[in-house]
Amino acid sequence: MSLDAETVTRYLQNEGVVPADAVARVDTLEGGVSNRVLRVDWGDDAVVVKQPFPNLDVDDDWPADVERVHNEAAAARVFGDVAAEFDIEGVAVPDVLFEDDEHVIAIEAAPRTAWTWKTDLLDGTVSESAAATIGTFLAATHEFAVDDSSLEETFESYGPFEQLRLEPYHETVAKRHPDVAAQIRAEIRRLRESRSTLVHGDYSPKNVLVDRTGAKTTLWFLDFEVAHWGDRVFDIAFMLNHLFIKAVFRPELRDKYVSAAESVWTNYQETATVEGSFESDVVSEIGVLMLARVDGKSPVEYVQQAETKDKLRSLGKRALRAEGATFEEFIETVRSGGEYQ
Repeated sequence: MSLDAETVTRYLQNEGVVPADAVARVDTLEGGVSNRVLRVDWGDDAVVVKQPFPNLDVDDDWPADVERVHNEAAAARVFGDVAAEFDIEGVAVPDVLFEDDEHVIAIEAAPRTAWTWKTDLLDGTVSESAAATIGTFLAATHEFAVDDSSLEETFESYGPFEQLRLEPYHETVAKRHPDVAAQIRAEIRRLRESRSTLVHGDYSPKNVLVDRTGAKTTLWFLDFEVAHWGDRVFDIAFMLNHLFIKAVFRPELRDKYVSAAESVWTNYQETATVEGSFESDVVSEIGVLMLARVDGKSPVEYVQQAETKDKLRSLGKRALRAEGATFEEFIETVRSGGEYQ
């Protein structure tokens, strides 16, 4: 069964999600490569339906287990619990409204007035308050789950993370950049061995919706299909990497993007308990991810110029080679424009 704009309404009516007599509007949502995503509106209600692709919509071959959609539903419920328990102002997580064994879920739809934080960032609208909330919410989730044996059991499967992150990002760039392959494979080993909390796995600006209603701003957090029991370093590095890529992509706004990254980092550390090599591990992981978003299986679509790609490659390799580097040292390299040697 493959749902589309023509069949999804009848499917939801048969499942009792949409009233039988409802006249629905269906929109196909874009922006992702791993799922078919449809928004269904009727009356004053709306849901978003997700059905995973068995092979992701990218140029390279990228198979992935469709069971991951149930992992997403389970993780969305946990992130929703965190939002409720910590009562962080301006945070929302969609409720899971329906899930079936045909690997389909329906979740609460965010308001149509919402747009992605990625859109804001690329337009040059860089909100440090949004960045602060993003850092705080991530830390709250990691602290909520840390060492929870029941959550560890629920999210023990490492398959989604291997299929959607380690193989297409880390393993791929290790092959394409043999000069730093040893450092990348060391990072892979560390990620596999350092597992202590629930990790989102796709904590990025495209998965945060911004809804501004009057003076109130609400951030909606989405897309939990790569959630797993893993290393908290990955999530914070994943978000920060997107901000640093934009700082290189749009140097005229570099200070804004770097300040947003500092806000994510500072607010994360104010809530989370981190120790040991956490800081240098984050820098190393940013290095891998920066290379991956240029030369992995899912490069960022807006970086097209060869010069920008070369700068990102060089900065990523510099981070990987800088053993024991502090976050502030990396920040200063980006802020100054860096030598990228």
